[in-house]
Amino acid sequence: MVNYVMDFGVDLLHRYSDEDIEELVRRNPGLQFERTPEGRLLVSPPNGWLGGRRDAALVLALGNWNVRSGNGGTVLGSSAGFTLPDGALFAPDASWLNAERFAQLRARQPLDKFAPASPNLVFEIVSPTDRINAVRRKIETYVRNGVTCAVLIDPERHLVEISTQDRLHTPASDASRLTIPLDLLAGALAPFELELTELFTAAT
Repeated sequence: MVNYVMDFGVDLLHRYSDEDIEELVRRNPGLQFERTPEGRLLVSPPNGWLGGRRDAALVLALGNWNVRSGNGGTVLGSSAGFTLPDGALFAPDASWLNAERFAQLRARQPLDKFAPASPNLVFEIVSPTDRINAVRRKIETYVRNGVTCAVLIDPERHLVEISTQDRLHTPASDASRLTIPLDLLAGALAPFELELTELFTAAT
């Protein structure tokens, strides 16, 4: 029997099931719980206000692009958890599933549970408390599990890395604008473009 009382009484070495983590989330709504492929539990505090602002800007940009691109896909924010084929459970800061993958997801899991799916596109924004190599390992896990394109954004370092099935951790060629080409966005009608200024610049 798992002890869900968090004073901080969580056994980080216990392999928590999806149901265990759902219960932890219910009892500790201010924390985010993820699981590595090896079964290790990851616990994260809420974002600071600036991190929250960056997350919102990213999801808004992705949502606006999805509409301009035919509204065929679905955009999800940082509260959506994905159970990946290798057993990892991650909640990217923003994600996009095309119409085909979203239809498969709804058929497999019609309830409001963790999504047994690999998105087409995911974003991870490195927070001040994150270790960049740990975030890079998450990016590698996404790609290994079928995510077409995984993007790491480090606002403090003004760094953007793009990972695909062909190549990992490729620095973006433009320091001010991120472009994801159509060949990585199956079903989309336009490439995804993101102005990086708002994510890189502290609020004024």
